[in-house]
This record gives sequence, C-alpha cells and structure tokens, in this order.
Amino acid sequence: MNVIAIRKPTGEMNLPPEDGGELGTFSLKWIFEFLVRRWMLIAAVAAVAFALAFTLFMIQPPQYSATALVMMSGGGEQAPGPQQPTGRPDTPASAAVVDSQLEVLRSNMLTGRLVDALGLMNDPEWNAALDDPEAPAADDQSPAAQAYRSEAREAVVKAVGGAITVRRRGLTYAAEVQATSQSPERAAAMANHLVELFQRYQIEARIESAARANVWLSTRLEELRADVQDKENAVEQYRSSTGLVSTQGALLIEQQITDAQAALNQARADLAERQARYTQLQDLITQGGSPDTIAAVLNSVVITQLRSQEATVARRQADFETRYGEAHPALANVRAEREDIRNQINAEIRRIQVGMRNDVDIANARVAQSQAALDALRLQLAGGGAEMVRLRELEREAAAARTVYESFLQRAHELADQGTINTAPAELISAAAVPNEKSSPRLSISLVLSLALGLGLGLAAAFLAEALDDGFASSEDVERRTGAPALASIPQVRRSELRQSSTTTQHPAAYMIERQMSAFTEAFRVLRTTILFAAGQPKTQVVAITSALPNEGKTTVSLCLARVSALSGQRVLLIDCDLRRRSVKEVLDIEPDVGLLQVLSGETTWRQAIYLDEASGMCVLPVSGSGFTPKEIFGAEDMSRLIAELRGSFDLIVLDCAPVLAVAETRVAASKADAVVIVSRWQKTPMRAVRAALQQLHDAGANIRGVALNGVDRRVPGYYSYPTYDFSKR
Repeated sequence: MNVIAIRKPTGEMNLPPEDGGELGTFSLKWIFEFLVRRWMLIAAVAAVAFALAFTLFMIQPPQYSATALVMMSGGGEQAPGPQQPTGRPDTPASAAVVDSQLEVLRSNMLTGRLVDALGLMNDPEWNAALDDPEAPAADDQSPAAQAYRSEAREAVVKAVGGAITVRRRGLTYAAEVQATSQSPERAAAMANHLVELFQRYQIEARIESAARANVWLSTRLEELRADVQDKENAVEQYRSSTGLVSTQGALLIEQQITDAQAALNQARADLAERQARYTQLQDLITQGGSPDTIAAVLNSVVITQLRSQEATVARRQADFETRYGEAHPALANVRAEREDIRNQINAEIRRIQVGMRNDVDIANARVAQSQAALDALRLQLAGGGAEMVRLRELEREAAAARTVYESFLQRAHELADQGTINTAPAELISAAAVPNEKSSPRLSISLVLSLALGLGLGLAAAFLAEALDDGFASSEDVERRTGAPALASIPQVRRSELRQSSTTTQHPAAYMIERQMSAFTEAFRVLRTTILFAAGQPKTQVVAITSALPNEGKTTVSLCLARVSALSGQRVLLIDCDLRRRSVKEVLDIEPDVGLLQVLSGETTWRQAIYLDEASGMCVLPVSGSGFTPKEIFGAEDMSRLIAELRGSFDLIVLDCAPVLAVAETRVAASKADAVVIVSRWQKTPMRAVRAALQQLHDAGANIRGVALNGVDRRVPGYYSYPTYDFSKR
C-alpha cells in the first residue's frame, strides 16, 4: 500500500493500476459481500427470467420420443479394387468403423429417404410450407416452383434430422436411434423405419460393391494368371540354361555352406565352454582359493582316492597326537605321509589344469579348421554367384506373383458367395414402441431449467452491474484501488432515523448531537483518532476536508468531525473554505454579517467574525454573503498568517474545502493544512475521480492522510463497525 504523506513531492504519485472494479478478486468473502450487495437485483432478474422461461417451456406443444436399439456391424467387408490391390477376410473393426456407420444413420441421405417413405412432406408438423398461401400449385412445373419445392424439402429434411438422435451406447457396438414427434405413433414409426432404411442401404451397398469388385477381379485374375505362368517358365528355362542343380529346393553348394556353418557354430560353442572352465580354474588359483569346487577336480577318481587316503591318515594323526603327544617318533612319520598325499593331490590338480589348457587348444584348432572349410565353400559359391543370384531373383518374382494371384482368387470366391447374401450387417435388437408419456415439456425438467436459467441471468446481471459500478464498496476496496489509507467508514443515517429525531433541521450533524452514542457518531470518533494520532505523522492541528466531486458529504463530515472534537474537550474552529456555496451557514442556520473574506481583507478580526456553536462548543468562521470572490485568497500571505495565528488559539482547525476537481483553489488551501482527508461516497463516487483528486493534491504538496468512506449501508457486509454492539449503553 502506498502511504501518501509527502508534503514536498518530487515526482508522480504511485497509484495502483486501474482494475476496473473488484471482479478480479473472487474470494469467499468477496462473493458473500457481492451476493448480499446485489441480492435484490439477482432476485428480480431471476424471478422475471424464471417466469418467462417456465411459460415458454410449458406452452410448447407436447413431444413424444421413441427409441430403437440396433447392433452395428463389428467389421467391414471391403472388396479389393483399383485403390486396394489385395483383399482380406473380415476382422474386428475399430471404433472408427462403428462411428462411420453412425454417421450414415445421421446423414441427410438416409433422412431424405425417411421423409419420402413416410410422406412427411405432407405432414404440417414438419412442412411449414403447407400453410404458405404463396406456395406454387401442385401442377406448376416452372423453375421457380421446382426451386421452391426443393427448398421446402431441404427444410423438412433438416427438421426431421434435428428430431432424430443417434448415439452409441458406451463403448459397445449397440446404438440408440431416438425419434421425437408430436404424434407418439409417428415417433415410433420414424425410429423403426430409419433402422429399416439403414439395413436396406447396407445390403444395397454391399451388393453393389461386390458387383463392381467382381468385374474388376475377373479382369485382374486373368492378368495375374498369365504373369505367374510367365515367371515360372522363366525360372525353369534359366535353370536349364545354366545347369544349376537343386536338391529339395536348395542348391548343393548352399546346403554344404549351411552344414559347414553349423559345424563352425558347434566348434565355437565347444571352445567357449572349455575356455570358460579353464578361465574359472585360473581365476580361482590366482585369487588363492581352493580348486575343489571345479567340476573337473570333483569328478577326478585319482583326487577322490587321494582325498580318502588323506582322511584316513588324518585320523591316525589325530589319534597319535591324543594318545602319545607331540614328541612321539611315529607322529613324524604320519605327518610326512599326509604331506606326501597332499603333494600328490596338488600334482593331480596341476595335471588337470594342463589338460584343460590342452582341451582349449584343441577346440581352437577345430574352430580354425571349420572356419577354413566354410571360407573355402564360400569362395566356391562366389565363383558362380552371378547365376545363382539371378536364379533366386527369378524364383522370388515367381513366388510373389503366385501369392498375389492366390489371394485374389480367394477373394473372388468370397465375393461370389457374398453377392448371394441379402442380410444387413446391422441387426435390430429392440424395435421402438409407441410412447405413452410425453418427453417434453415435463414439469420437473422445465422447473429445473427455468430455475437454472433465472439464476444464471440474475448472476450475470449482477456481475454486469458490478463491473459497471466504479464506486468503492469497502475500506479494503479504497486502499486496494487508490493506495491511500481508508480512515473510516461513516454509516448512512436513514431518513426514517432523521424523522424520528427531535431536531428541527433533520440533518446528520444535528442527529449526531442528539445521538452521541450512535454508530454514526462513533464513526467520527474513529475518524478523529485516526487523523490526530496516526503513527509516524507529525502533530496534526489543521485538517482540510474535501472531496473529488460535489455532493459527497464533505461539509457534513467537516461539521461532525469538528463537533465530535469539541465535545471531547478540544478547542475547535471550523472554517468554511467553500467560497461558492454556503453549506456551513445553511446547516447551522446562521446569517453572518462578516466572515472569512472580511477577515482576510482586514475589515475585521477573526475574533469578531467567529460564531459559537452552542450545541457542541466549537467555533465557526463562516463565509458571509454569496461567498464568492474572483481573487486568489488562499495563496496569499494573509491566509497563511491567519492560520498561523489561529494555531495559537485552537487545538484543532477544520477547513471545509470545495471539491478538488471542481474548484482550483482547493489545492492551494489543502496545501496549508497538516492533513488532508478526501470524502468519498460509498458506491457512488467514481474511482477515477478519487484517483485524479489524489494526484492533484499530491502535485500541490498536500499531506494526504487518507480517504473517508461516507454513507455506508450498515446492513452490507464489510462495514467495520460493530453492528451488534449497542452504542447507547456504556
């Protein structure tokens, strides 16, 4: 928030950007306040819209809906043609196939057939042209008459199409065909007949497609048969001319290469196995581990026998150590015998290791031998490679031609059978029954729709009014949109409250004197405290009260602020600085002979010109006569000297200034005050006017203290007094 309290400005005042209202802040609090603030508009628009919509719904002619259920084809039967050289059997279709069939049901083509079949051109429900007095005669065959009938038929087809709804039931192949009409019998007939026409269309389309495909296939099969014969003859002729011999469909050299490749693969696999076992043994020995886990060691008969002998000797050694002790001579023999067995085991392991290495070498030799044999065969094949490449090419061409021919031949047989089938792929599951109840208008649906429409229009009207309303709705609104502090929210004193007052003037300033414990009076105490005791502000003695535009209540605020301050025990002087109007003296009902202008001109002293307000004890320096003068008085030294002199005699001096945007001298007068307060009327004063006034006062060097929101409805949320607090009790 920008605090506007700079007496000597050096640049532009930083105002928040214009947002055009509060529609950008959709908090729960704002929504609640918005609904309370606009509830009458919402209710009025909603009631009118509801009544109109409900009336329009209920006066509509009754409509009846009938629904037929049809199972769509799950696959397509396409015949090969010039754009599709191969055929295929039926396969489950994707959702796109079903959707395509639904579009046929919705098409104007099928709807047009329905119109002709049921004679809907002669039905007044669909053909509004039957009642047209300018319609051409039935025997009129002029171009204009034909064009008229064509347009009328298009209109009927469009109307009937709009009354038919085709929708898929979930992700299944089942579809609902719903027809709506003013006649229940007509609705059922339309739904059922549309399904029947769709089935006929499918049969016709399939038969026509099969016929076209058969004609094309017959020609194409003759071409393919001749092509197959030519290519197979070319293969046999080339074999004979080149002398290439085949055994079981493969060349001998190619079979030998295949066998050699298999032998090489086996040799490589054997080498990999032997190499893996040898590498495992070497890694184990290198890492200092025991080779006992190696399969070759475990399976060695010699090592097994030596292990058995070692175990026997170990038992003897343990027996001697237990029985005779370490010093017995026989114990050394036993230990030597055991050590000899271990050496034999290690020697046998080394022999196994050498054997495994020899196996690896032998496997390597076999791989090299197999590779050499394969290379020799390949070299031999390369010698006659040109003839064999050509032969294989001719064989592939012949095989491809025969495959195409056989597929076309199979499709021709299928189409021959298909042409004799006169059943539609789509199947009617449930025929539409004649409805007993009307589908529209229905009371419950009409009520719900009318209510929704009414509320929607009511809210739309309220939002529109809110958007067009450029006034301030709350103190937070003031601070957010202007950057200036909101000093107080002054409640509105209703006319009924003024009429109940015993005062003769029936003015809020008089009401405040009579009802000093009212919320209205308390608001001015809050305003006084906020102005005089604002944190971080110098001592405030001279306060200028102004507004952006006329009729904002700034004189009322000035009088009430001065009276509240006087009733609190302060010495207060109210100076009427609005030279063009006589608001202060009119409210106080005084007719001064001298006033502010006479004091500034030196004709009299301020002590002789002031009036005492007996109701509050404040002093008033009014403007006598018309109050207008073309002279610049607020910028003169006389005004500055007067205010300086008054500071010594009064605790608070209130300047009731003219509106900023209407009168130029207000900026000069406001610059001489310690604090300036702008009065803005709740939801009335345009935001742009207040921003302009703030900018002009800032440019004039005024110390702007903030904005006082005047005339706030206490019933509206956001008014920050205590609505449940009884101010009449202490």
